[in-house]
Amino acid sequence: MCFIELKTVLANEYPIYAHKKDSKKELLEEHIERCEYYFRKIYDQKKLGAVVHRFGRMLNFHDSEFIDTFLQDLLFQMIVFHDLGKCNPLFQKRKMQNPDIPDDCETACGTEHSLLSSILYIDYFWDKIEEYSLEKREKKQLKILAAEHAFIISRHHGNLNEFETYIKKLKGLEAKEIILALQQNRIPGFKGLRCLEDHTIEKVLNDRIYKGRNKLSREQECAKYFYYRMVYSLLVACDYYATTEFTKDMKLQDIGKGCSIDKFQSAYEKSEILKSIRKYEREQYSSAKDDSFQMKKMNDLRSEIFLDVENVLKDHQDQSVFFLEAPTGSGKTNISINASFQLMKGENKLMYIYPFNTLVEQTKQTLQKLFPDKDLQKQIVVVNSLTPIAEEQENTDDSEKYYQKSLLDRQFLDYPFILSTHVSFFNLLFGSRKEDIFGFFQLSQAIIVLDEIQSYRNEIWTEIMIMLKACAELMNMKIIIMSATLPRLEQLGGDDTGVTYLLKDSRIYFQHPVFQKRVSEISFELLKENLAMETLLEHVIKTAKGNPKSKILIEFITKKSAYKFYNLLSEHKELKVPVQCITGDDSLYEREKILRPIKEKSIQGMLLVATQVIEAGVDIDMDIGYKNISKLDSEEQFLGRINRSYKKEGKVYFFHLDEAKRIYRNDCRMTEELTLKHSEMQKVLMDKNFSEYYEKVFEILKSNRNESTDREGLNYFFDKDVQRLNYPEVSKRMALIEDDQWSMSIVVCRKLMFDDGTYLDGEEVWERYKSLLMNSNMAYAEKQVKLSIARSQLSYFTYQIKRNYNLACDDNIGELFCIKDGERFFENGKIDLEELEKHNSLFL
Repeated sequence: MCFIELKTVLANEYPIYAHKKDSKKELLEEHIERCEYYFRKIYDQKKLGAVVHRFGRMLNFHDSEFIDTFLQDLLFQMIVFHDLGKCNPLFQKRKMQNPDIPDDCETACGTEHSLLSSILYIDYFWDKIEEYSLEKREKKQLKILAAEHAFIISRHHGNLNEFETYIKKLKGLEAKEIILALQQNRIPGFKGLRCLEDHTIEKVLNDRIYKGRNKLSREQECAKYFYYRMVYSLLVACDYYATTEFTKDMKLQDIGKGCSIDKFQSAYEKSEILKSIRKYEREQYSSAKDDSFQMKKMNDLRSEIFLDVENVLKDHQDQSVFFLEAPTGSGKTNISINASFQLMKGENKLMYIYPFNTLVEQTKQTLQKLFPDKDLQKQIVVVNSLTPIAEEQENTDDSEKYYQKSLLDRQFLDYPFILSTHVSFFNLLFGSRKEDIFGFFQLSQAIIVLDEIQSYRNEIWTEIMIMLKACAELMNMKIIIMSATLPRLEQLGGDDTGVTYLLKDSRIYFQHPVFQKRVSEISFELLKENLAMETLLEHVIKTAKGNPKSKILIEFITKKSAYKFYNLLSEHKELKVPVQCITGDDSLYEREKILRPIKEKSIQGMLLVATQVIEAGVDIDMDIGYKNISKLDSEEQFLGRINRSYKKEGKVYFFHLDEAKRIYRNDCRMTEELTLKHSEMQKVLMDKNFSEYYEKVFEILKSNRNESTDREGLNYFFDKDVQRLNYPEVSKRMALIEDDQWSMSIVVCRKLMFDDGTYLDGEEVWERYKSLLMNSNMAYAEKQVKLSIARSQLSYFTYQIKRNYNLACDDNIGELFCIKDGERFFENGKIDLEELEKHNSLFL
């Protein structure tokens, strides 16, 4: 496939410029040539031709080879057409200061160029389509495909809105004036229109545009939705890279890179953990579990699971979605790393996606130990809101290019091995802001590991599974979904096929004594009474006194109860062990300081009061646990914090003090029959029979599921929002976290000292952040990198409080508020947010 020449559509009456920097100007043909270079590079390296081929097969054309060629033509020529609207005389005069433009030149669209570019693109292809010997129905389908690609051209400088908005714009007065001016050759620079008239648009893109297309399957609807995300991200990437080459004089050679699998796998095979597993494989492993299986130790079982998964993978390399359901503590991270390497062919991008930033950081530490080679460690990059884009660099001759390359790498996810969060990943899949979609093309052939998927909102589990499978099939992704309590989500999508379970019978592991009895005693005695906090306090104190060298974890589901219990516990001076508290209010600094002695095993006796942030987000090993009941998934996650190393006798008490329904209002798992209030669920937890639990969950989800064409129904979502490319509505529906309208962020400044002797002054960090935001002279890339560093440091001082617009703070930037003398709100290293929120001196 080739790019068309500009002379096909341009009259070349005078030089046309695409960009300018100072006195230097870039000709339009130079910009397009640069775009073509980066397009070829990405298209070939990411094997996007195969994505085009798979999408073409889903369109059900009679001639599959023809539609392949046509789609490639649409994609290639987008690169040529996307900026042709810059021939607009007013754009050239005002934006490019082009002295060759005649004074009497006419324009019909101000200085705008994207809409004009998209109209020229439609005109070119609709004329071409008329030459094909096809049925009238198929010709119209082709014209709609061309219009959908034109829609992407029209949005390449902005967010993705909805296709129907673009249709309305094409039918509007501005577009009609552009078409009329082009028909009458009143806009110089163009050769005129080939076929387009305003009534042509009305005829093709009428209100019945989707008639006959509603027969698409949901998989096809989703494939279409994701295909145009790929098209958008590819076009924007080529445009950004080409513009950077001109404005920064830096040609980007190494883009779209994948993971150096040979180097990683070689290092992995040399690791002690894999040597141990291979030795076990040679001497003890058998896929058939004999009588001796029940006698095996923890590390033997981890090796067994590892090898079972490896054997399943050998026969299912062509599948797209894999489920790994394995007990807590079975080494899922190590198993999934090996599974990822087994699935990789050549250079692929590898992405690990976790529910919490703390898990992201823990995994990075694990991988650094597994891969001590510094060159390999550099390929493993954390992408989240807390991690700086790059290290700050001194002003040198190449610092500008360093910052520019760093920013582009982050924007387009141009890292081989990425660690990130569910929220970031779902923004990539479903967000409508341009920043969300930049790196979507990188998902082609990627290996994705999704951890703890059950933490997603269960109202959208059906949509998640349908969309994930469709995206994986289209982009040739491999998705490994792993959890200790994994719902069989493929059942919700109405399709039990297409998912491979990496452990054929996970029950034999869940019910093995090592995993089932790791917490040797699970007590429900505190659930039998109307529990008062004082009764719970007496029970905990008695347990602590009887086990002075034990680490005891007490988890509440509300911060209010956690703080109250912590204060009551702290008053008992006869306890000879430290008492600590962790909630979502704590900054990273405070959390790390509290947890470090536990992780480093430098402390024995301890009482740790916590909220649910402790469940899956923190890798700690406690001896005894107390927990306010909530979801059964959460109860199992909590058990995973107790006797993690299987070296002691773990014990857990469940109690009911606060009502979890108030927190998980829309979660069907809070139906009373599915909680530990019922003996049936107690038995499920004891026996680790989570499939029985999820069968009941699915019954409720299916009975509640709205299949209708109402705004909230599944049919409406897929047939209207997804198929009709309504990106903002899809983004809203698939958001993992709903906007919190009732809280606000506040920076509470103080001085923090770290173990390595360094310190951070909150006020200095605030002033640096504020200064960067107000700096209008700094280069954009350098500013964004330095802002990311400042934001990372600012997170050590940032807290969430109840929204209060009358807050009398010392400073603010938009809705981010700052209190400079914040030490007065801390006692024993803990912030008193309640005091901060109600303190009289804070109110006007």
